Amino acid sequence: MAGLTALALPHPDGAAPVDTFAFGRALRADPRVSVVTVLDNGRDLTVMLVAGRPAPDSDAAADFQRDVHSLAGRLLPAGQQVLAAGPTARLTDLAEGALGGLWRVLAVVLLASSALLLIVFRSLLIPVKALAMNLLCVCATFGLLTVVFQDLAGPGADINVLLPLVVFTIVFGLSLDYEVFLVHRIAEHYRRGGDNTAAVLHGLRHTARPITLAAAIMAVTFGGLMFTRRLDFQQGGFAVAAAIVIDATIIRMVLVPSLMRLLGHRNWWLPGTRGSARW
Repeated sequence: MAGLTALALPHPDGAAPVDTFAFGRALRADPRVSVVTVLDNGRDLTVMLVAGRPAPDSDAAADFQRDVHSLAGRLLPAGQQVLAAGPTARLTDLAEGALGGLWRVLAVVLLASSALLLIVFRSLLIPVKALAMNLLCVCATFGLLTVVFQDLAGPGADINVLLPLVVFTIVFGLSLDYEVFLVHRIAEHYRRGGDNTAAVLHGLRHTARPITLAAAIMAVTFGGLMFTRRLDFQQGGFAVAAAIVIDATIIRMVLVPSLMRLLGHRNWWLPGTRGSARW
C-alpha cells in the first residue's frame, strides 16, 4: 500500500506494550486515515501501521505526517520515542532535508563565488554585480518553472522537491562561468588601455558568439529531457534550458554590459588599492 506508514514505538525489554489506545482512536477518526493496526513483538517494540489516503508525494501527505507526530507527542506516554518509516515518511524527510540544506548551499556558494571573483578581478563591484545577476537568473527560472508546471498544469500539480537545490547549483555554476568568460575579456582590455567603454565593447564583441553557441548547445541538451516521460526530468530539463537562454541573452548580452558601461571606472574599484578607480 503506497500510503502505508509504520510507526515504531520502542519500549524497555520485557515491559508491557506501549499504550496506543488514545492515539489510535484519534487516528481512526481522521478522514485521511483508512486503516490503523497495532502490533507488538512481545519484547521491546510496538509498531503501528497507519494507512493514509493522500498520495505519498503530495503536500497533503507531508501535512499528514506532521499531524501524526504532533498527535503522538500529545497522546502517547510522555517521553515515548516515535520512529516513522514508509514511502510518505521517507519523502517528507527528503523534502525537509533538501529545503533545509538549500540555505546552507546558498550561503556557501555565494561566499565562495564572491571570494573567487574578488581575488581574480581585484574589484568590489564585479562580485556584487555577478551575484545579483546570477540570482536574478535563478529567480526568473523558478518563476517560469512554477508558471509552466504548476499554475498552468492545474490543481494538484507540484514541483519536484529536489529541483530547487539541483537547479540552483547547476544554473549558478553555468551563469558564473559565462560571467567570468565575459568579464575577463573586458578586464584584459581595460588594463591595457584604461578605457572602460572600449573595454566593454571589446569584451562583448569577442565573447558574444562563443557564449551564444555554448548556450545553444547546453539549452538543446537539457531541453531534450522534456521529451522523457518522467515529470521530474521534464521539470529539470525545462528549468536549466530556460535559465541558460535567459542568462546568455538578457543577462549576459544586455544587462551585464549595460551595467558595466554605466558604472564606468567604478567597476574596478577596490578599497585600499591605490589607483584602482579612475573617476
